[in-house]
Amino acid sequence: MKLKNLNIIFAGLLIVLAGVFYYYTDTFKILPGQADIGPKAFPRAVCICLIVLAVLLIIEEVRKNDDTRIVLFNYKFLIGVVTAFLFLVLFRPVGFVPCAIVAIFVMEILLLNEPFKKAWPLVVSVAILAPIALQLIFGTLLKVPLPKGWLSFLF
Repeated sequence: MKLKNLNIIFAGLLIVLAGVFYYYTDTFKILPGQADIGPKAFPRAVCICLIVLAVLLIIEEVRKNDDTRIVLFNYKFLIGVVTAFLFLVLFRPVGFVPCAIVAIFVMEILLLNEPFKKAWPLVVSVAILAPIALQLIFGTLLKVPLPKGWLSFLF
């Protein structure tokens, strides 16, 4: 498939999705004290930005004369989709931190452009430290309820 066609299809889907979300913001309830802006202002602004950027992407792709071909599905894509699906399925029972460690590690390996022997310290440290930092920031400081799963005794 040509990259140009794929970008146009993606931008079209993005416009439709942003339009659906924009329409859905009408269902947000206005709480007392939210007279001027309300809960739908920020999501609508994001939707409008997405639509504008998608239109700009379509215009750019129509203007340029690029015949680059890409392989849409390969083993890395399949592994990434399976990893994301397993993360979503195991997120609640296992917990955020263990699932995120595994998911980030797998995604880093898939996106790695240099030999693993050279990059393994950075890959492993990011995969371990990022979920722990996110758990501490969001789960502990901001009180966002993240599933603790097997590590409920730590947090």
